[in-house]
Amino acid sequence: MLDLVKSKFLLADDDSDDADIFCEILTSIESSIECLTVGNGRDVFELLSKGDNYRPDVIFIDINMPIMNGWECLRTLKSDPGYNDIPTVIYSTSSAKTDIETAYNLGASFFLCKPEDLEELHQILEIVATAPQTVLLKRLAGFKSVKLVSN
Repeated sequence: MLDLVKSKFLLADDDSDDADIFCEILTSIESSIECLTVGNGRDVFELLSKGDNYRPDVIFIDINMPIMNGWECLRTLKSDPGYNDIPTVIYSTSSAKTDIETAYNLGASFFLCKPEDLEELHQILEIVATAPQTVLLKRLAGFKSVKLVSN
């Protein structure tokens, strides 16, 4: 059994196949990890409004979603004192420098390009689940899918 730092993940992504893969990988890392999914940014806030039992340890947000896109969701999360302390990751197929910069400017913890290599995604999610926030970025720096400000 892993020593989890984060055990409740929320993924906002309108692609159900991506959401299924994401959750399958998380539960293969540790069966006690709870993976919550919603299809758009508005539903993030609907879920969060249900109370502390639904408060995730980390939120992954796709950029391109209907109703409320990832940028609006991230901006709203980081401007709300009730939620701005939740580590938030942009999780996108984009690798555009402007998107990476926008994510960091809006307060994202890091930017993750959806990896084609599922083993890489497994390794990244395992680090996110087990590494304290103070060393998280250092542990993620070697992955090609993780885009840090200096990438």
